[in-house]
Amino acid sequence: MKTLDNCRDLIDSIDEKIIELYEERMNIVKEVINYKLKNNISVQDKNRENLMLEKNLKKIKNEEYKKYYKYILDGFLNASKDLQGDIKYNKE
Repeated sequence: MKTLDNCRDLIDSIDEKIIELYEERMNIVKEVINYKLKNNISVQDKNRENLMLEKNLKKIKNEEYKKYYKYILDGFLNASKDLQGDIKYNKE
């Protein structure tokens, strides 16, 4: 059985990986907004959001975790839209 400290160390290690991937994701979001601005495309794409949520939630094997992962996906979407909005309004 793992100790509390062992579990926390593992969580810290996972969080480091998540942060690295999050920064990589946001770098790509910047590319997305630059494309959208050049091509006069709206920041928000509800259809894309729904497809992304549906696709990613299907990948969660443990049904108990799905609703909690949706919180994370919603957070990613909100952060992405906020970043895109900030970039859009700073360029105007």
